[in-house]
Amino acid sequence: MASNFPVLTRIGIIGHPTNPMVPEIARKAVDLAENRGIKTFLESPVAKRIGRPELGFTKKEIGELVELILVLGGDGSILEAVRSFSREKLPIAGINLGHLGFLSLGPHSRTEEIIERLYNGTFKIEDRSMLQTLVKRNGKEVYSNIALNDFTIVKEPICRVIELDVSISGTYVNSFRGDGVIFATPTGSTAYSLSSGGPIIPPWVDSLLITPICSHTLSARPVITSGQALLTAVLHCSHSQVDLVTDGQEGFRIQNDDCIEVQKASEYAKIVVFEKGSFFEVLREKMKWGK
Repeated sequence: MASNFPVLTRIGIIGHPTNPMVPEIARKAVDLAENRGIKTFLESPVAKRIGRPELGFTKKEIGELVELILVLGGDGSILEAVRSFSREKLPIAGINLGHLGFLSLGPHSRTEEIIERLYNGTFKIEDRSMLQTLVKRNGKEVYSNIALNDFTIVKEPICRVIELDVSISGTYVNSFRGDGVIFATPTGSTAYSLSSGGPIIPPWVDSLLITPICSHTLSARPVITSGQALLTAVLHCSHSQVDLVTDGQEGFRIQNDDCIEVQKASEYAKIVVFEKGSFFEVLREKMKWGK
């Protein structure tokens, strides 16, 4: 679902902490904003890198002060920003400094055009489904998190295979023996799940995806189910180290007999877009599909 947005008055800017292109783009964003009377709030490390420490704030402070977040980085930086600001319901706009830039508005070569359009309010916002997870150990809740792309249950590389009993809304589906299982949103269907043989799901389809990773059986197949389903996995493993990984960025060590629950989150990721173009056109452009 996409919606229009009024002209901005306050914008937050965060950037990859080590990318050498961040200072130049951040300076340009601040200069263009100040010329229009728009207030900018930078993450403190970025503000220091451009010589404007008075514009520096913590992420928590930025989340309380701005109307939109501009992310200078790759898809990983955007994923982190989505999780950081989803509860404030802040739109996330990305300028790609990485590789694919699947979630961004465009590459850094289009920086001035992108910033101009943001400041002029000529953009839309797409609501993307997110996931929430809960880990129960001996009946007690020990961990929770939210994700835009996926939650992955995966063993350490040199460990033996693990077994996961997977159910959908209380109905047993399969026991997957292998390296692990991915629970993904439609947005996440083009991430780790895709490289593990999962299907491509357009982001407007209300669904959840289960993709086994290197399963040791010919009968294991990806499963698409309703966006209202509750997915559960019970780990059976006493000989390997196993992690629950959020969007490929945050890990939590799980144990034998832990129950992992995954369902659609109440929060939505608000991704800024310019045109409501074809999802499949983006796939062809970004991932060289069919070329």
